[in-house]
Amino acid sequence: MDAPEETVLLKDLALGDSKAFDEVYRHYHGEINRYVYKFVKSTEHTEDLCQEIFLKVWEKRETLASLQSFRAYLFTVSKNRVLDFLRHAATERSVREEVIHASLRHASHVEEALQSEEYQHYLQKIIHQLSPRDQDVFRLCREMEHSYDEAAEVLGVSRNAIKKHMVKAIKFIKYSAHKSFGLSFNSLVICGMLVW
Repeated sequence: MDAPEETVLLKDLALGDSKAFDEVYRHYHGEINRYVYKFVKSTEHTEDLCQEIFLKVWEKRETLASLQSFRAYLFTVSKNRVLDFLRHAATERSVREEVIHASLRHASHVEEALQSEEYQHYLQKIIHQLSPRDQDVFRLCREMEHSYDEAAEVLGVSRNAIKKHMVKAIKFIKYSAHKSFGLSFNSLVICGMLVW
């Protein structure tokens, strides 16, 4: 879709034209779906989030004609919705577990991912002692298996900032595990506490 065609569609959409909305949806849905899936790793949650994103577009349709870049707007809405979802997933145990398990289905080491409830509980207790930003970074990178670049994109910070938060979080976890169990970090990994 070229810029003039998109401008006309957005003006029609701003007036409530459902056919214009359908055209915008068809054009952008695949790209937004892939973007959301990259972070959520669950087909069901991805589709739900995409529906919410495009619902927001419909609800804000009157303002769309004045945008400099609809694509940039759409990706900003998507990023914010994904971030809200991941924050919710981090605090809502059932959603967090579902996202973690969906992420693990894509990983090659599903067998290694099954952990005892006691280790999971202990690790969550340690993670709750981290700062909120360290918790977000740790959960994105370790529990949801996002790369530093992906986590940086979700949180809107640099890759370097993600790395610093991960180093800080892992140092704290090492210290806590050694203090509580006399275990080294390598022992934690072998025991499976840091592999989901």
